[in-house]
Amino acid sequence: MSPEATVAHADIETRYECVRDVASEGGTKWEALMPSDDAILSIARRAGMQVMLDGRIGRETYQSVTGSLSSLQRFVADLHRLMYDDAAQQQTR
Repeated sequence: MSPEATVAHADIETRYECVRDVASEGGTKWEALMPSDDAILSIARRAGMQVMLDGRIGRETYQSVTGSLSSLQRFVADLHRLMYDDAAQQQTR
């Protein structure tokens, strides 16, 4: 792996760990902001991602979501906006 790739990989892992750490703090706060599964899949579709039903086992549904990097960026932006708006509404109550 090239030095540039190693630095990029380390940066991605660091960002992931930061997000995981923030999300794990006060789990109920983040859980309250988390949209439903249907809302998440709807956001993914609107962002241009393909959502496929892989199967069902009992009550559990398995789905795959694929798309381009730009569709992933749109998904993240839409999800962030939705969660930020929900948090702002909860603070005004």
